[in-house]
Amino acid sequence: MLKIALIVGVSVLFVGYSINAFFKTETASYKIVQVHDRVEIRAYNEMIYASYTPEDTVERSNSFGKVANYIFGNNSTNEKIAMTSPVVIKPNNNYEMAFIMPDQYTISSLPKPSSAEVSIYSVPSSIKAAIQYSGFSNPEKEAQYKQKLIAVLEQNNIAHQKDFQIYVYDAPYKLLNRRNEIVVSVTLKEDEIANTVDMDKIYLGGGCFWCVEAVFENVVGVHKVVSGFSGGTLKNPSYTDVAYGNTNHAEVCEISFNNQEINLENLLKVFFATHDPTSLNRQGYDVGEHYRSIVLYSNQFQKDISENVIQELNSTVFDGGIVTQLVPFESFYSADVSHQNYYANNQTAPYCSVVISPKIEKLKKHLSQFYKK
Repeated sequence: MLKIALIVGVSVLFVGYSINAFFKTETASYKIVQVHDRVEIRAYNEMIYASYTPEDTVERSNSFGKVANYIFGNNSTNEKIAMTSPVVIKPNNNYEMAFIMPDQYTISSLPKPSSAEVSIYSVPSSIKAAIQYSGFSNPEKEAQYKQKLIAVLEQNNIAHQKDFQIYVYDAPYKLLNRRNEIVVSVTLKEDEIANTVDMDKIYLGGGCFWCVEAVFENVVGVHKVVSGFSGGTLKNPSYTDVAYGNTNHAEVCEISFNNQEINLENLLKVFFATHDPTSLNRQGYDVGEHYRSIVLYSNQFQKDISENVIQELNSTVFDGGIVTQLVPFESFYSADVSHQNYYANNQTAPYCSVVISPKIEKLKKHLSQFYKK
């Protein structure tokens, strides 16, 4: 049902608007406060929704177009508002569809909808649990991941409010391997919220991201590893786009870590021990610019630490031969779900058994202090 609604909505929009507008998207921000298996517990600030609630099943196919008309200028000031990601769908409210308004707006500063069918309202700050899946959504897949989400919450004694929603990212321009999430509000105890810590993130590339992901998944202090692409120019690249070398992106991993458990210096030392940083645009049989050694820093502190580690290793280990790129982080694009947790899910595959497993065993032997027991 949702798949049909989105496809119809896309076709309606493309008649009236340029596709370029869809690439000017903003993503709603949140803070990860806990991670349980594949479920993230997130803290969201107050948000403003532009929303349409269909009266019946037939009207669902018009939902996307109704709200999109508003952000593309069908409003009191003819103002064009940036497209946001994700699109929010509420099955419990007759499949209401909402766009999250960009952060710079308030209720009073947003233009009024020209159509009475579109409503504007604020959503209070909240704690939500989310589980991700890929591809077009449908009732069977939604039910499957809803049950997985419930099971993880029950295992961790986290109460939820049964207000399940569907988050659809990169709509409508990304048709294949689209990121979706089942999301529900949860209740954490006050001491749990008070004891949550901000996760730092660093973006590292050292060959195939399957290998980098496997290396860091069991490192002390690392709470999440996501395989994806960064350092290039193309927005929302596919694996094929990057593999053909047309994007300037590198295969990298987004590593979320608690610096109270492992500092960035030690994390980088693990990184430089896991690949050959003196090899330009290749790691073993993996050859190409997208396999380059790269560190993408998010602030001056990360840059300084990275420079110091590289300088130290250049003088003590690599005799000045490190070719690792050190560049500012701009954007990260998650790879398809099939590339996430690849080693954990495919340990008998030839690449995993021949390349990754021996490396992991060696690292755990020589860098055992950094690995979870």
